[in-house]
Amino acid sequence: MAARHKHLLNRDGRYFARIVIPKDLRPFLDNKTEFREPLGADRRAAISRLATAIAGLQAKIAVAERKAQIAKGEPITPGRYPLTVDQIAFRNYNERVAFDDLLRNSGPRWASVGIDDLHVAFLRDGIAGKLNDTALERLVGDRIERYRRLGNTTVVFGTDEWRTLARALCMSELEALARVAERDEGDFTGKPENPVLAKAVEVDEVAADVSEAEFNNLTFEAVIDEKVRLTKLGLGSREKSEATLDKYRNAVHDFEHFRRSKKIATVTLEEGEAWRNAMLETGKLSRKTVADRLSAIRAILGWGQDQAKGKLFPKHQKGNPFDHLGMPVSEGTGSAERTYSLKDARHLLTSARVATRASNRWIPWIIAHTGARVNEITPLERADVFELEGHWFIHIRVGDGRDTKTHKGRKVPVHRALIKEGFIEWMKVQPDGKLFPGGKNEDQRIREWIKEKVFPNRENMPPPNHGFRHLFEDALFGGVSHKAALYITGRSSGSSADDYGGSDLRLIEIASQMDKVRSII
Repeated sequence: MAARHKHLLNRDGRYFARIVIPKDLRPFLDNKTEFREPLGADRRAAISRLATAIAGLQAKIAVAERKAQIAKGEPITPGRYPLTVDQIAFRNYNERVAFDDLLRNSGPRWASVGIDDLHVAFLRDGIAGKLNDTALERLVGDRIERYRRLGNTTVVFGTDEWRTLARALCMSELEALARVAERDEGDFTGKPENPVLAKAVEVDEVAADVSEAEFNNLTFEAVIDEKVRLTKLGLGSREKSEATLDKYRNAVHDFEHFRRSKKIATVTLEEGEAWRNAMLETGKLSRKTVADRLSAIRAILGWGQDQAKGKLFPKHQKGNPFDHLGMPVSEGTGSAERTYSLKDARHLLTSARVATRASNRWIPWIIAHTGARVNEITPLERADVFELEGHWFIHIRVGDGRDTKTHKGRKVPVHRALIKEGFIEWMKVQPDGKLFPGGKNEDQRIREWIKEKVFPNRENMPPPNHGFRHLFEDALFGGVSHKAALYITGRSSGSSADDYGGSDLRLIEIASQMDKVRSII
């Protein structure tokens, strides 16, 4: 039985993140009773995305909690996205200037309305701290309440924090009025003089540069899709396997949720650093996994830059923003930690003998005696197992949705242990077509079976891909030539000779090499 995950919902083979909305908060969320976010049909991918999805849904509930507290007059705790005093002041300034634009566009009357000098004097006194709390409340109290309701602040009337924000808003209002006065004279080039707002304008100009980037609406998914299309045409680097693309998409999903944006042109180095630090601080992911996710995003950013002819990112930003991102140093892990012991390997193979599902019965035996990866074996068809000169082979193909890590097929001799176990006899009575049930998620089912049935009380067991593959490669030290070992396990030597090996003669010689490999049981 698969492990249960809180908040993971399965409906007709589709997975959702689900969280129930407390009854007292439903009036603030359109009377909804629950939140759901689709996670797709792949259970493994859904589980990997679950925590991020739930965090997003809980953020919505946190906003509703703040609204409920305001409605009840209860003290408000800081929201999920609080703003500093300077940030609120700058936001208020922009809103006031934007409102001035709106009024000028509505007709000629607004430009003819003068500025109240007494109001300006009050704002100056507010900035200087000469006004009491009541006078400040009359001046900017409505603005403070607006940002309180937006969840940007929780300052309480009469406190030092409240007065600090009120004075900052007086400054913001006065600067906005200065722009209004300039615009009345036809000058629309003015910028704030106060150092706090002037610094914020510099940052905002960078943001405007990003928002106006030529490829601003380009998404990560669009870049990945274009990369797949180009590589299928033979352009650029070789094709990525579906498993690799799935890993890239999972990394993208988490990064998009972290930064709250799908736009690739707006990615910054600071976002990468914040995401990296957040993943490391939770302690839920190994440093290698964090580095792999960062590398995936960096690769996609590079694809996007290539597709945009070097124009993906705005003028102020040169090159890939992740090029200067510090990567976590992976913990040293020896090969032995990723390899089954002989005792564990034998226990797994013995357990497979009584498995009722064909995948669980035969795939562990095949990968244990070929060094193949699980997803290279799950799509095998009856026609892929053939005999040549008294030797049996398994044809691991590429194409029609099937792939290998090197994107090259190979024909692997069937080990004598597999023949003795009865695999060939079992294969002969199977109908034409696929030998094993399930689709692309069959490898996940095998891992779950191993975890729950074979090693139910063991933690941190290596996955079968590594556990058996490393063990088999160690068995190749029993006299198998280096070239034959590379070919059998589907590794690339980087030599042009990797493309050779299709002849029957070479296959027969490789079969003789396989005879040197010992049986596990």
